[in-house]
Amino acid sequence: AEEYLQTIVSGLLALEKSPAGSSGVIEEVFRAAHSLKGAAQAVQMPGVSSICQVVESVFSGMKKGVLHLSEGDFDILQRAADKLSVMIGTPEKEDSSGVARLIREIEVLLEPGDHAAPAKSSLLPGSRKLLVQEEDTEEKGERIAASKLDSLLLKAEELIAVNLALTVRLENIREILSLAAEFRSEWEKALDAVRRDDRIAEKLPPKLLDFLQSGRNSCRALLETLRDMDKSLRSDQRTAGGLVRDLIEGARTVLMLPFSSLLQGFPKIVRDLGRELGKETDVIVRGGEIEVDKRILEGLKDPLVHLVRNCVDHGLEKAEERRIAGKPPSGTITLTVSQSDGGRVEVLVADDGKGIDPVKLREIAVKNGAISKEDAALLDDAGAMMLMFRSGVSTSPLITDISGRGLGMAIVQEGVEALGGSIALESKRGKGTSFRLSLPLTLATFRGVLVEEWGRVFVIPSSGVERVARVEKSRIKLIEQKESVSFNGAPLALARLGHILELPSPPERLKLRDTLPLVVIGAGGISAAFGVDRVLNEQEILLKPLGKQLARVRNVSGATVLGSGMVVPVLNTADLIRSVQRSGGGRRLFSEAEEKKARRNVLVAEDSITSRTLLRNILSAAGFDVQTAVDGQEAWDFLAKGGFHIVVSDVEMPRMNGFELTEKIRSDPATADLPVVLVTSLESREDRERGADAGADAYIVKSGFDQGNLLDVLHRLL
Repeated sequence: AEEYLQTIVSGLLALEKSPAGSSGVIEEVFRAAHSLKGAAQAVQMPGVSSICQVVESVFSGMKKGVLHLSEGDFDILQRAADKLSVMIGTPEKEDSSGVARLIREIEVLLEPGDHAAPAKSSLLPGSRKLLVQEEDTEEKGERIAASKLDSLLLKAEELIAVNLALTVRLENIREILSLAAEFRSEWEKALDAVRRDDRIAEKLPPKLLDFLQSGRNSCRALLETLRDMDKSLRSDQRTAGGLVRDLIEGARTVLMLPFSSLLQGFPKIVRDLGRELGKETDVIVRGGEIEVDKRILEGLKDPLVHLVRNCVDHGLEKAEERRIAGKPPSGTITLTVSQSDGGRVEVLVADDGKGIDPVKLREIAVKNGAISKEDAALLDDAGAMMLMFRSGVSTSPLITDISGRGLGMAIVQEGVEALGGSIALESKRGKGTSFRLSLPLTLATFRGVLVEEWGRVFVIPSSGVERVARVEKSRIKLIEQKESVSFNGAPLALARLGHILELPSPPERLKLRDTLPLVVIGAGGISAAFGVDRVLNEQEILLKPLGKQLARVRNVSGATVLGSGMVVPVLNTADLIRSVQRSGGGRRLFSEAEEKKARRNVLVAEDSITSRTLLRNILSAAGFDVQTAVDGQEAWDFLAKGGFHIVVSDVEMPRMNGFELTEKIRSDPATADLPVVLVTSLESREDRERGADAGADAYIVKSGFDQGNLLDVLHRLL
């Protein structure tokens, strides 16, 4: 309150000297009055709030250019500042009648016409002394401007780049040392060869022999000097690295604030909004003592306000509705902060309301054009929940001043991701909804994985990297015409990083090698694999913004400077996942010829149209080219033309059954090695043995049929 008041007083003095004033000073006083009003309301000081309200109105008029104050007008406003100082210092002695008179005087300033200047003796005695008294001799600390501390931390963090550059220079010295050692070895060999052969030594001038001898001594001295330099510099680097870490950690500690400094205002936000909406609400806050970079707290304020308002407006039911559902009449919103592994913090915002209906969310998204009806039908419930973060999607049936425009959740997601975080949504019908935010403890520095793609280097934040792997070309499959790879039995969409970043292809398109380096990235509960040329290493990264001109670049969150001096883009993991979803995986890693070669032709022999259609759909969706036959004889006619990689056949069929077809395939040299899978309702031991005797590679019983088993068998045989 004292800081806001000092801003008001200083601004009034500046404007009194120059009544026209500057828009910046007017804006500062306006904001200070507004903030002081809000603070007074929070602690039930209506007199202070009322005075600030009318002062705020005066400066609002000045901002709009419709109100111009005279010298006497500033006397009234200064008297208001004096009154505020007294009321803040002794809130128990609030003079309601004096407040009312002062407010009426200030309201006169808002009326059109000239304003008379009252006598200057009307100023309260001793008021100036109150206003200029900036510090108490009994205080144990001094206030320092946050901007100065921010600058200190940024300068300390810049030393990370210096330390990385030192590492590169040391590697350069190591390379020079290696070359010097090799050169000395060759010199020694040459000199020894000359000494062993007297004929060569006799032919060489004495000065050249002396030069070879002194050169060997110089090589030894150079090598020793380089070794000493390498040893000393490495020791210096370890010392400097430790000092840099300690300095940064110390600077960060100064700028680390407890979450309570952000969360303490939320109970009142919830209370006021609940009253406005006619809902009974309680708030539980946990983990407020956990400290985080103040820049994270500043950036998190608006997203958290959006989330909490959404919980009250959309999530919690009214008391009567909750009673009918068997819940207590008062809804509860929980804000929980916890520290997770990897230097990150997790914020959970949860309500015990009605939850979110994924079916309704799909319908709203389709209706508002956020997604096509076909794509919506392919989403599971978890995927449908993420539609909440699409711009234009809102579950509110009515647009109000609180919600309904479908922008709030999109803003929340963008705000969290701008801080290097991610957000996940969970909801149960009738039980409630929870939003889980994962954020770094500090904003500017983090660990990053360096990758090379088409001759360019990029950084992917380690917090978004789930795994780094190398896969064989044969493991890349086509599922619904989209390339994918499987890890732990789960298929992941696969895309080339260069395609997603829309980089121009190299002059000679890089051919897909037998193995491909992959980086698996996860964000918002969704994962995807990205093919790259090389995974280089992992190191500490200092993130630098791209500037106001490039405030929002898709797939890029900023840049960093490597120790070599190279400027490298830092990628946005959440954007990369969304880009893969929008593009369907981007262009294929295979060329058209490679893709055609990679696809496998399957012949399905089945007399039942239902089973035949089912098998064709399953295999086509898995990326196979399928040809169907109505019985064994037609299947054999197709095989005579060639071009098939595997046969899937029923057993009980007219003209030629599956056993006979298998025997015929094995007896013909042209098809003897062709894999055969029998899918049949015959499940006796005798039938299985007959299938094995006929030469079948696999025998699947229809009663226990599982499409996953069938696809696994086919992939194994192929």
